[in-house]
Amino acid sequence: MKDQYRNSVEFFKEKVFKEKEKEHSLILAAYELKTPDNAGSIIRLAGVLGVTEVYFIHENFEMRPRKMTRVAHSSLGHVNYHIVTEKEFWDKIEEGFKVVALETTEQSRNIFTHDLPNKCVLMCGNERFGISNETLQKCDESVFIPNPGKTSSMNVSHALTVGAFEWARKNWPSQMEID
Repeated sequence: MKDQYRNSVEFFKEKVFKEKEKEHSLILAAYELKTPDNAGSIIRLAGVLGVTEVYFIHENFEMRPRKMTRVAHSSLGHVNYHIVTEKEFWDKIEEGFKVVALETTEQSRNIFTHDLPNKCVLMCGNERFGISNETLQKCDESVFIPNPGKTSSMNVSHALTVGAFEWARKNWPSQMEID
């Protein structure tokens, strides 16, 4: 009976990344975050999924690094995060990547039924105001997460988690299997 119960370290050591899935890449981005806990959670999310690049788009980033790094924990050792201005962000996005805003707009598509790009930058917005209209217009597309309850929005790091795992489910299927 004991062999049925393995810890996560043992379980994930056995996972193999299939070569054909390497052509699918995900980058996470957050626009004008205000909360260090959310920034740390996004870095940790990247570490959990094996995403190596995170961009924090901010004109005046004043996060308390201690709080951010406390939440990010061990992910800081294998995730590159960059604090950039919006202009720097658009300059750094490699050709072939599509920037997908995780934002509810009239043009947004349901993330669960929409095909997300193979090379994707998934961007969440500010905790209070989301992504500015000017920035949304620069994005290639936008998706929303359906909220069937009475609360109309999610915490940004939670929304990015849902979005990133949905992208991974569609683009890295071997990584999402449990057997």
